[in-house]
Amino acid sequence: MPTPVVSTTGRGLPRWDAAALVLACLLAVAGPDASAQLGVREMAGAPTYRELLHAGDVLLAYVQPSPADGLEGAALRLTERGRTRDISLEGSLTARLARGIGRVWWLPDARRAILHVDPAHDAAGLLIVDAATDRVIDAVIGRDLTPSPTGRHWAFEEDAPRHAAAWPNTETVYAIYDAATGAEALARACPTADDRCRGEVVFLPDRLALCHGIARERGGSCLVPGRLPRHARRSPFSWLSPSEVAWVDVDLTREEATLVLATVREDAPARVHTVPLERSRVIEDVDLPPVREAWRIDRITRDGDPSRVWLHFRTRVPQAPLQRLGIRLF
Repeated sequence: MPTPVVSTTGRGLPRWDAAALVLACLLAVAGPDASAQLGVREMAGAPTYRELLHAGDVLLAYVQPSPADGLEGAALRLTERGRTRDISLEGSLTARLARGIGRVWWLPDARRAILHVDPAHDAAGLLIVDAATDRVIDAVIGRDLTPSPTGRHWAFEEDAPRHAAAWPNTETVYAIYDAATGAEALARACPTADDRCRGEVVFLPDRLALCHGIARERGGSCLVPGRLPRHARRSPFSWLSPSEVAWVDVDLTREEATLVLATVREDAPARVHTVPLERSRVIEDVDLPPVREAWRIDRITRDGDPSRVWLHFRTRVPQAPLQRLGIRLF
């Protein structure tokens, strides 16, 4: 598979077009009186143009004809083999909420552009632009959207709707999104009609499955107002390879911590391996810090030994004076 290309420009500042740049220079020379005569509104009305990625014969740029909030009126300008067309980025909740575009990935095999919007905000998003059909084929809202090294697979935590106060609608859901799969397989059944329920759910059940199970057990509704989520994540999503991602989940009710390793596969569900974080799994002769101490892990890494991983703690804990602990996987 050809290596996908990712932009390195980051969020960057929008560039004015040539006419706006000339106007700015004239105003700077003419002084404040000329600025007052022409009016600041004309300056602010300059269209936005910013190159996002240039890979071989593919050029991706962001264009917005007039100032607007978020991505209103914005388009992805795709130049491919000398042919240029603008693809509208509007039409989804993700685009309406977005304040800007961060990094961009190009998947040459799938001929798709992956736009990561608002990466620095709590609930970020993805826009999947298909070059074959010249349209946005899907949008995702998620927490901590984390790309694999190729940019094809994204691990994330499903964002809970702000208006929902009833558990299990607010329960933690982990998923992996394949940006190169068929459009019909991207979305899944969801209790909310928006861009949240995407990808393959791993380790924990999705909200609908959890709700149905609780309803069967209770013989009634699954909704419990005001109940806090039972699960929480204590680490970022760490891709150990282009196909394997790891993170640490804690069960707040049982006060148990679990290392989760999920491996994505072609034409098959992800393979999930769970490792209880208990003393017998620690390479050193120490206990894991108890869940109630609210420790955090900055990253998870591998070394040359495939039978273990390393947990790197954010701060020094008594059990890990070097701020890391080795975990046996098998």
